[in-house]
Amino acid sequence: MTDEPLNVLFLCPHNTCLSIIAEALLNKVGQGRFRAFSAGNKPKGQINAYVKETLHQVGYDTSEQYSKSWSAFVVPDAPRLDVVITLSDTLKSIPQPIWYSNPVHVHWGFKDPELFDGDDDQRIGAFRRCYGDMEQQMLKLAGLPTNNVRGEALISLLERVAP
Repeated sequence: MTDEPLNVLFLCPHNTCLSIIAEALLNKVGQGRFRAFSAGNKPKGQINAYVKETLHQVGYDTSEQYSKSWSAFVVPDAPRLDVVITLSDTLKSIPQPIWYSNPVHVHWGFKDPELFDGDDDQRIGAFRRCYGDMEQQMLKLAGLPTNNVRGEALISLLERVAP
């Protein structure tokens, strides 16, 4: 039996939007039961400005968040990963690295607001909707009975709450 948090890595291609929002939300609503990270296979190096603005408006400090490669999680001294969740359909079929800790993997597809085409107000609206959808998803995840659940049983729980 362990009281260690469940470590979750969220992936989206550039680690600028979906995975950043998911990381921030789960670290807050997970109340110590979860420890979230985010990464991408082709990081852009900076977080999307609309994401920063959206998170700041609801009280998040993004000063510690940055766009990073998933390669940061495939080195021997990387944090132990229990779960890897892809959030973008483009990553669903791309081969992933071999994670040292052999985490379970699930896919939760979300619409990427970075791909939304519209004026500034419409784009801000798209990011706020994404935040709301992601918040509901992270609340569902945080409510799961994950203590000491691993392997296929954990996959089943995670798939049960998939968007």
